[in-house]
Amino acid sequence: MTPDGFRRHSQWLKKESCFRDPVDAVCDFIVDLIHAYLSDKPELLCLHCAAVEFPEGLVLFPNTYRSGKSTLSAKLASRGLRLFSDDVLPLSIADRQGMALGILPRLRIPLPETADTHFKEYIDTHAGPANKRYHYSNLADTALAPLTEKAPIKGIVVLERTDEEPPSIIEANRGDMLKNVILRNFARQNTALNILDTLYALVEESACYVLKYNTLEEAANLLIEKFATSESTRSVSNRT
Repeated sequence: MTPDGFRRHSQWLKKESCFRDPVDAVCDFIVDLIHAYLSDKPELLCLHCAAVEFPEGLVLFPNTYRSGKSTLSAKLASRGLRLFSDDVLPLSIADRQGMALGILPRLRIPLPETADTHFKEYIDTHAGPANKRYHYSNLADTALAPLTEKAPIKGIVVLERTDEEPPSIIEANRGDMLKNVILRNFARQNTALNILDTLYALVEESACYVLKYNTLEEAANLLIEKFATSESTRSVSNRT
């Protein structure tokens, strides 16, 4: 720390960064931690995506920034499911399982105007570090998978927020989905062919969908109906 803020020098930065706000500095530092963790693990790819654990495995949301994946992930956690990641997921090349990093989800604030009362209360009661832009949710141990825990991947879902169409979850074109996950991978320790083979197999083995929604409640209901196949998890669809 210097008089003008928190400074960071890193081999992954073209130039040093500086933040006056400690939460912004932590957000920036976490990026370095992830790069450092992956640099010594050529057996892993890493996807820019959220990942939530359903009864049969993880469902990934390989979306770009500001797509709502972090908020939706926290919403699903509030409904009784477990979060593996809200932003970055290491992926084992050997068995194509996703691995948790144990990082708290970071939500943009304010929450969407359409957020329901139950979710707002959940976020308030799981408050972590925050500033004017971001809010870390301090999830309970049962809601956040710990570092290095692995799980198979069941589905891949692209999110499309819309207020012009009714909520729906429809099968995605696998070619489009493959392109999506290739663009979301930022681990480059392996050959292009090895990366492509791994991600091609991942898409072929997973249920692929496009989810169109307006409110978080709509999205959560559709996902639980589609992927929560056990009786114990179906019950979360009735929670308010």
